[in-house]
Amino acid sequence: MIQFVRNLGYLVYKGWFYLVTAIPVVVCAPLLLLGVLSERTYPLLYWVARSIWSPFILFMMGTPIRRVEGSRELPKPPFVVVANHTSMLDIMLLLRICKRPVVFVGKEELGRIWLFGFFYKRAAILVNRSNKESRKRVYERVRHKLHHKRSIAIYPEGGVPAVSVDLDRFKDGAFSMALEHELPLIPIVNFDCKKRLNWELFEGGPGILRYKILETIPANTFKGDQTEDFKQYVRNRMLEVLKSDEI
Repeated sequence: MIQFVRNLGYLVYKGWFYLVTAIPVVVCAPLLLLGVLSERTYPLLYWVARSIWSPFILFMMGTPIRRVEGSRELPKPPFVVVANHTSMLDIMLLLRICKRPVVFVGKEELGRIWLFGFFYKRAAILVNRSNKESRKRVYERVRHKLHHKRSIAIYPEGGVPAVSVDLDRFKDGAFSMALEHELPLIPIVNFDCKKRLNWELFEGGPGILRYKILETIPANTFKGDQTEDFKQYVRNRMLEVLKSDEI
């Protein structure tokens, strides 16, 4: 009986997430529509996402955020930011971390979600990683965003790995973009999103979301033909921080 009640609580908590995710989108739809009109109005869209949508969800889910001691400050944009992907809360957390507008590179499937997808596919850069033409268009759109001094946010694992995986293998995209456009790259590690709201049906619950901003990797630290070295260097640094939290 106790296990049944506990499992029911998990289901209610996860269903509650989808409800509180939708409410601000509906309420703020007029502002969001203005925000997707052009590149000049994107800061309005980002402000709504960062200052209304994200904090509302985090508050209603009982998941306040806390920066871990030793975190660095974000540099002046534009830059590329990479973070580990563990949960449905990852985007809300990253929005709260990045005060100035960033543009997310995300999976094409997210653009199909009712209402949310309408705004997401106009605000973010969507990619089908199995389609070569789609990946090519991503680079073209990134170039356009950088022209307007927008920073780029990417989850380099390319998806949410299994709960048992600390950090999956990285894709090349974020690192080749940073090299091509000579941008600094900032790794960010989140420690608790997986515990709070992962993809397992009967796991999760309220609690603090800790994060750490690692030291910025300046532009030109690696050369254009060193994408693999760059990628492995960043992954090793992030994995070391994650592992140290388990000790």
